[in-house]
Amino acid sequence: MTWAEGYYDSMHGRISSAWKVEGTTLTYRATIPANTTATLYLPTSSADSVKEGAADARRANGVTFVKYENGKAVYTLKSGTYTFTAAR
Repeated sequence: MTWAEGYYDSMHGRISSAWKVEGTTLTYRATIPANTTATLYLPTSSADSVKEGAADARRANGVTFVKYENGKAVYTLKSGTYTFTAAR
């Protein structure tokens, strides 16, 4: 499987998630509704490779880097729409 997407209409609004793998790059899109947060576990070979838009994910608005553990970069996301890319 090289891609998947879905959504859930929660009481706070729509939560959506989509991912796609092309070669050695993972692209992940997420929408987090207003007044909520989410925890993202993004599989990657290195937390240094993760971008949100064109910026280093650790410096992106609404994104807080938590840790890198067991091949996953972990982030807390505030409400908003995000597009991450990462090396696999």
